[in-house]
Amino acid sequence: MFNKKILLVRNDETFLVNAIKNTLEGAHFVVQDSTYSIADLSKKVDGANLILLYTDQDFEEHRDALVYFKDLCDEENMILMVIGDRQAFELMHMYVPREDVAFEVTRPLDMSDLLSKVTIATDDEYEHQRRKCILIVDDDLTYLQMVREWLKDTYRVGMANSGTQAVAWLAKNKADLILLDYDMPVLDGPKVLEMLKSESFSNSTPVMFLTGKNDRKSVTDVISLKPADYLLKTITKDKLLSTLNTFFRQRKVT
Repeated sequence: MFNKKILLVRNDETFLVNAIKNTLEGAHFVVQDSTYSIADLSKKVDGANLILLYTDQDFEEHRDALVYFKDLCDEENMILMVIGDRQAFELMHMYVPREDVAFEVTRPLDMSDLLSKVTIATDDEYEHQRRKCILIVDDDLTYLQMVREWLKDTYRVGMANSGTQAVAWLAKNKADLILLDYDMPVLDGPKVLEMLKSESFSNSTPVMFLTGKNDRKSVTDVISLKPADYLLKTITKDKLLSTLNTFFRQRKVT
């Protein structure tokens, strides 16, 4: 909790806003306050672990700021909290998905409850659990470990070195995406994908092939299985991360 930075966004420095700031600083948070101006926000958001929005009757006038917060959630996995009423929460969700708002806090404020929620939302484990989970399935252990290293700072990562191991992992864990090798012994990628689609716990999990097979027949053979994408192992780290980020952003709006 110590030294975690909170960006407190408000219209005016009211008595209650100052009370919130003092409560958080008394709990050893670093608090930076800002107006809803994009220029002000962009100068102060760097390094923030949480954005805490204090809303009032003028909240609807700040739709440009809501678009800005949405982009921060999409691009930087920012965590938001909102203090307000039902109308403010509904307006917020027109722009920012519910899963990107850690807590909605109604007035009148209970300061101890607010502090408890801020503490939870800035905990390292909370941030980690919010990350998307990707299961990598590949019999090449060296490549498996390399891709894990590429992804581990952005996503929670599971690993399986066979189709059977992947099914066993998914029976106990939830993945948001599976990166699946094509050419594996015993059960190749297409057969593994067929198995995953037949299981209730994995039939809705999107699958991308990540493979060295780039011949036309291999690609056309799996089109009927409707993979989310077909990526080659020549892909760079930056390109893979960009592809995954785009994929999850698009799923948010569909």
